[in-house]
Amino acid sequence: MINNFGIKKLRFFMPQNEFLLDDARAVEKESYIAETEEKIIVLMADSYRIEAQNFLLKLLEEPPKNIKFLIVVPSKNLLLPTIKSRLICEKRKVEKEVKKLDLDLKRMDLRMLFDFLQKNENLDKNELMDQIALLAKECVKYKDFNAEELEFFYESYELAKLNSKSGVLLATLLLNYYTKK
Repeated sequence: MINNFGIKKLRFFMPQNEFLLDDARAVEKESYIAETEEKIIVLMADSYRIEAQNFLLKLLEEPPKNIKFLIVVPSKNLLLPTIKSRLICEKRKVEKEVKKLDLDLKRMDLRMLFDFLQKNENLDKNELMDQIALLAKECVKYKDFNAEELEFFYESYELAKLNSKSGVLLATLLLNYYTKK
């Protein structure tokens, strides 16, 4: 992208995880800096807060002169319908690296469980959600789970979205797996 447009024509906004209202305000400030040539503002985040999207609506509807926006999201479903209606959507599928759980569930003992928890105690919410999804996939390979037990994985995943502590969620899931006959 830099090769095509040049670094002077691009501005990147890439928050750590979530695109917040403060990020949207920074985008607005940047977009109103007058340009004689076209400038592309690139927004990249794993998720976008609703209030940030609402703040960007008018800006996307009537962008300042010579300003273009490129919004990068893992899924267009993360954007509000009002935002999507103002954009041209283009799907670019990138092959994802297949992640593996860094824990051998077949041979897992309490020491291995503890080491895994220590290694993963400070995950951010997206990393935690990925770990829970991986753990669920691996667990069902080795043991049968009823609907209630599977629901527990789903609830843990939802709690991860709310920034719950990774150690607590992973410990609960792994201990349930470990004690399951």
